[in-house]
Amino acid sequence: QSLQGACENSGLSPEALVSTGGAALNCPANTRILATGLTNGSRAKGSFAGLFVPPGCDDSGLAIGAAQALRYAVLRTPRGTPPRPASHRAYLGLGTCRSELDEILQQHRDELVVEHPEDPAREAARLLAGDRIIAWFEGRSEIGPRALGHRSILAHPGHGTNWRRVNQIKEREAWRPLAPSILIEACEEWCEGAPIPSPYMLFNARMRRPDAPAITHVDDSARIQTVAPEDGNYYRLLTEFHASSGLPLLLNTSFNGPAMPIIERPAEAVRFFLDSTLDHLFVDGVKISHRPSEAES
Repeated sequence: QSLQGACENSGLSPEALVSTGGAALNCPANTRILATGLTNGSRAKGSFAGLFVPPGCDDSGLAIGAAQALRYAVLRTPRGTPPRPASHRAYLGLGTCRSELDEILQQHRDELVVEHPEDPAREAARLLAGDRIIAWFEGRSEIGPRALGHRSILAHPGHGTNWRRVNQIKEREAWRPLAPSILIEACEEWCEGAPIPSPYMLFNARMRRPDAPAITHVDDSARIQTVAPEDGNYYRLLTEFHASSGLPLLLNTSFNGPAMPIIERPAEAVRFFLDSTLDHLFVDGVKISHRPSEAES
């Protein structure tokens, strides 16, 4: 009721709620707000029809707000006029510069092995199913603070030890939780309590099965990201991993280290990889590995 009153006092319709700002990064709170407003799929009396949290709900969303203010307050665009189509979902950041990638790989050619697999998604899935930890860099980066498969570190979620391994790679405390990306068609079987689709990793779900300990909290919850066919090669990677491992989900965390923003450029990705214990790096289909030392070979 207080949420409805806040909407009415601000002149907004109480039919739906949009939540943004730093507080909207609180996944348990978002999930409870949604559950309070929607009971068994229907509206509770005095509540709202739905809850939307945009991917850029942190400070990066200021740019979206500034654009909206210009559109409606300065240009006087009538409200309800549909905007021009944008890139799908949250992939609105910087794209890949192939010349930059080629240059950094040439600089470090003595330290790296570079391959061009015929099917990068299948090759990455094979490595992940074999318990390798990889970084996946694809297309344009994500807006907002969550890694959504275009700048991600990925691991097999079925091995509980990967929780510790990935946190070591990122140089984080061992207790830090990690989240799953899950094929949207598998959500009903694997989890409950979160809105579907949930593409921005901003709600918690309860995991129905115990088969993914690396991404499941002690209360059986997980901060899920649903992945759909329109999400490109990341969806194909999950599909291939499902075929290889029987699991329709991956451990997914941001591609960065301590006190670092999420990786944006190919050169940043390669430099991180050189200094890390990641097994492999994929940059728009190019597979990059550490060159074994003479002692190892």
